[in-house]
Order: sequence, then C-alpha cells, then structure tokens
Amino acid sequence: MAVEKRIPSEEIVNDKASFDRATANLLVKTGLGLSVGVVASALLFKRRMWPVTFFTGAGVGAAYADAQRLF
Repeated sequence: MAVEKRIPSEEIVNDKASFDRATANLLVKTGLGLSVGVVASALLFKRRMWPVTFFTGAGVGAAYADAQRLF
C-alpha cells in the first residue's frame, strides 16, 4: 500500500514558481486571444467588437483552467 504524502495548502500557495507560471500564462493567452480577436474582427466581422471580447475571454478562460490544474 502506497503512502500518499499530503502537501499543506499553504505550501502550494506560497510556491512562487506556480504563481509566476500562472501569471505568464495569463498574459500570453490573453494577448494571443486579443490578437486573434482583432484580426478576426478586421477581416471577417466588419470591425465589430464582439470577436475581440470573445477571443480575449477565451484566452482568459484557458489561462484560468491551466491555473486550476497548477494548484
């Protein structure tokens, strides 16, 4: 029978590398979503605002999901 060592939540929260990775991931995916939204808006949707909002939100959501997996 394997003994599972439990890590206290305080140690997980205090892990600076996880926060740095989550923050970098948020910035990259939000920027990528914003870029895709701007291009889609300019080329496909007659310069409407909703593609920019949609793809930026999708980037934030993807980063949030990855942060949930990290913690």
